[in-house]
Amino acid sequence: MSEIKIPSKGISRRSFLKTSAAVAGAAAVSGGTLTALADVAEDAKSSAGDEQEIKCVCGCNCQGCCSMIATVREGRMVNIRSNEDLPYPSYERICMRGFSHANRLYDFNRVLYPMKRKTWSIEEPHVENRGSDEWERLSWDEAAKLVADTLMYNTKNYGLRSNCVLVSAGNSFAAYGGLVAGLGFSNAFGFQGMDVCLDYGDLVGIGQVTGSGWDFNQRNMAGDYRFAKTLLIWDTNPPNSQPHSWHFCIEAKEAGANLVVIDPTYTIAARQATKWVPIKPGTDPALGMAMLNVIIENEWYDLDFMREHTCAPLLVREDNGHFLRSTDFGEEGPMQLPEYPFYGMLLLQGTKANKIPTEADTEKYVVWDADANTWGSLNTVANPAMEGTFEINGVKVTTAWTLFKEHMAQNTPEWAEEITEVPADTIRELARMYAQDTPSTIYAGYHLYDNCEEMGMTWACLASLTGNIGKKGASIGHLGKSKPDINMAGLVFPTGLSRINNELPWLNFQEVLDTGEFLGKEFPVRLLYNIGANPVGSYAAQAKCINEILPKIPCIVTNDSEFSETCEYSDIVLPSTHYFEYDWIQAASHTPFLYMANKVVDPLGEAKEDVDIFREIAKYMDDEKAKAFYAKSSEEMMRSVVDTPAAQKNWGINLDALKEKGVMADKEENWVHWSDLKFPTLSGRLEFYVENPGARINVGKPIDKEFYHMPTYHTPNEAYDESEQHKKYPLYHYCERTRFHLHTQYNHAPILRELDPEPYLRMNPVDAEPRGIKEGDYVEAYNDRGHCVCRVKFDHGLRPGMVSSPKGWHRASYVAGSYQELTNDHMNLLHQNTSFDDALVEVRKYEGEVAQ
Repeated sequence: MSEIKIPSKGISRRSFLKTSAAVAGAAAVSGGTLTALADVAEDAKSSAGDEQEIKCVCGCNCQGCCSMIATVREGRMVNIRSNEDLPYPSYERICMRGFSHANRLYDFNRVLYPMKRKTWSIEEPHVENRGSDEWERLSWDEAAKLVADTLMYNTKNYGLRSNCVLVSAGNSFAAYGGLVAGLGFSNAFGFQGMDVCLDYGDLVGIGQVTGSGWDFNQRNMAGDYRFAKTLLIWDTNPPNSQPHSWHFCIEAKEAGANLVVIDPTYTIAARQATKWVPIKPGTDPALGMAMLNVIIENEWYDLDFMREHTCAPLLVREDNGHFLRSTDFGEEGPMQLPEYPFYGMLLLQGTKANKIPTEADTEKYVVWDADANTWGSLNTVANPAMEGTFEINGVKVTTAWTLFKEHMAQNTPEWAEEITEVPADTIRELARMYAQDTPSTIYAGYHLYDNCEEMGMTWACLASLTGNIGKKGASIGHLGKSKPDINMAGLVFPTGLSRINNELPWLNFQEVLDTGEFLGKEFPVRLLYNIGANPVGSYAAQAKCINEILPKIPCIVTNDSEFSETCEYSDIVLPSTHYFEYDWIQAASHTPFLYMANKVVDPLGEAKEDVDIFREIAKYMDDEKAKAFYAKSSEEMMRSVVDTPAAQKNWGINLDALKEKGVMADKEENWVHWSDLKFPTLSGRLEFYVENPGARINVGKPIDKEFYHMPTYHTPNEAYDESEQHKKYPLYHYCERTRFHLHTQYNHAPILRELDPEPYLRMNPVDAEPRGIKEGDYVEAYNDRGHCVCRVKFDHGLRPGMVSSPKGWHRASYVAGSYQELTNDHMNLLHQNTSFDDALVEVRKYEGEVAQ
């Protein structure tokens, strides 16, 4: 075991800027950044002298899944370009991040060897030394045995679930490899899985209406955007965050569509829109609810669609708020709906939630027969009453549509104008376009405020009333349906479901650490294993994470390809391969393809793919079921995913064909979700009245179900004018997604840093002038959670009263602090999503010294 020195804080801001500038400068002299970086990669040399071109895939979590061609020369990747040979050429794209992959591959911040913090041991962890300790290099045998010994020691002394596993998409969003490999490792042994609490908030709202739970199973394929006549780009800036999909939006505009951008900031998308709607930050749900009001007031809804495909005619019991069922009058009485209708694991609940009910399931729903003036079964009554209040067997009931109309009557455009600062006439025009200039699509961003669940529910209600769902050019939400013809279950649940447990949300983690309890039971946390996850860099309230959460955990293990902020505060770091250093399968739902992500080059140093890391650990574990799973070869695992009867029958897909072709279609180019208009709610219909709203994950704390039956506006947690924090911190702080980062990835790519050299705080000059701040000054943004120091950049397109930080920057790149110290980690009990933008700050000119 030899000693290896790594900067205690990864790399300082001064060193980072100097290194990036030096590498970029060398690239300019030599004629190419990739050539300059190749000198760093001595470990990547091979005896091969011929130039090769290899099909590969970008695995980052923008979900673009861009198919690419890598050029390899003398064992090194020296160039990357888009793959022009796709089943549907319209999906052929590559972005700036994709072009920088050789930078990332030969990044000076790559983790090359297994390492242990010098003063750490199982018995004496010395957590106080994290961030300042030296590192010792380990062999893989030493590292794997050390991790296994720690896992087994904790299991023996504190229980199996004292080992918590946090899995995210920092490596690859894969059908084999990456994220799926991490989930499989946790479930194979029965360790405590953790939920990342990222980007799920409005999915919960949409999912309660459509029945998709909090799965990403919602919208049409991106190519279908082209056929919308009204396209609302809501709370997102696709030219930066999803450039591979933006061209479909522009094609819709060029065909005459209304391309409307709803955003507080004048973004790149707003510049190209037919209409920009600047809105007060965090108030978007009020705008959507007022649009519903206008649609109802003007009768722009689709009554036939609502009668046949929504809960509109269903009867709601006055006594318990549930839909009336004929079985309510039996011996067992009204149906007892569960307190927590969802499941604690995304892939598991997604599978269970997407069950379409049978006719036998739905015939028990009661409606009022408008012709016979009596009640009858939903499946047999030809003309159900859409409105009215009735009494059936002594139970008072009202149609869901009546309740919804009455509830939305208060949400007038004038009411919304007071909240959103969007003129009432603009709201009326938006409602008219969406309801009448159809088909209409809502390109949803992630509404990262505490009221995000109401945003998602409102989007789904707009679609439900107007029929803008399940048809060409009409959809809502985020990702489309995941790949139904392949089978990832064997990799995600490798030893079956008996070891699966309710996941622990990250936002609930500190409470569990403080109390030592979860769901009323003793729950000591002894180990946190980060797999493709960077909680220190990616999660909110960073100072609290570093100073209060991590010190309570005796052992932190991290698999990563680069030395992230989380690596800096870990005890054991294991080197993972880059996307291009192993064979894996990409199957994300943003595109209608399945991809073979071919290995391009040998791994740098001693990096291993995650599955191989788990194989090494499993050797030393006392678990025969898990060992049997990891005894399988990667080829066997990939075949279990791809070689299914459905994939072969429907698309001719099998692993051999996929290896040969590289990319194969597994959906139509412009695939439409919910085209059969059958939804996986209990009624089989869109339920704009939610009879059983529930928390995303059971954390043992009930929600106010009465409040969540229908969209009801509530303020953000912090970012609103009347909040207590607003008196001290009057500026709304927003984290923008840029084209130069993907979450916390691409931080050190010189080709990107040449264009985007350091972090900044965007500010309108209107707010800067009274604070004595000039363009280019170093400023400090601060609140009760922390601070960050960086240059200020003036932007007249930014709404006065708010400031913006680019998302993803490494903590060490700031003069002090980090933008993530400013963000809000409040947990909403329903959606349990991190509300990054729900934050207020004040800004002042920085008077300290700045190292240049």
